[in-house]
Amino acid sequence: MRGAQFFRRPPVITAIAVILLSGCLGKSQSTRFYALTPMPEDRVVSTSDGPAKNLAIGIGPIKLADYLDQSKLVTRASDNRLVQAEYDQWAGSFKDNLINVLAENIGFMLPTNRIYIYPWRTTVPIDYQIVMDVVRFDGELGQNALLVARWSLLGGPDRELLEGGRASIREPVTGSGYSDLVAAQSRALTRLSHEIVDAIKGSNQGK
Repeated sequence: MRGAQFFRRPPVITAIAVILLSGCLGKSQSTRFYALTPMPEDRVVSTSDGPAKNLAIGIGPIKLADYLDQSKLVTRASDNRLVQAEYDQWAGSFKDNLINVLAENIGFMLPTNRIYIYPWRTTVPIDYQIVMDVVRFDGELGQNALLVARWSLLGGPDRELLEGGRASIREPVTGSGYSDLVAAQSRALTRLSHEIVDAIKGSNQGK
């Protein structure tokens, strides 16, 4: 029986192919990392003598929509189609980033340094607690960032519901890149922080 014939590729051609392939692979893009940022502290109107000064604020639990709890940035191609960025990611936990920025904003606006992130010790005396579900927090490149959240303000030793609402905040994106989108998301989170702080101040009046 005649044996099967094999074509032997010259070693020089094989080596050139490997070099060219390695060169192509080496040109892949580097991953870019982003983070939400709090409002500039120097832009906060001073309320150092206000009735809400030095309140103890507890933030959490805060729940994110499942599609947000990941490392890659997510944008909208349409109302029903989401797109994951290939090279653009959050620097660390997006949920932790969001909670920490919310805490910073609220601390600046009241003002108070007594901000506690859930879970806190049961011995910590909390004046107000903020509970939130983030339903949507994404946007379209070069268009708008959209933040939709349901939040509740609880107060007193029995955590009585004092106020709640559904925020739907649309913030224009001033450029075409992911950094511009994240900047718009940061501004949207600042606006949500304002809503919550206004509710805290309203509930605290007269106390």
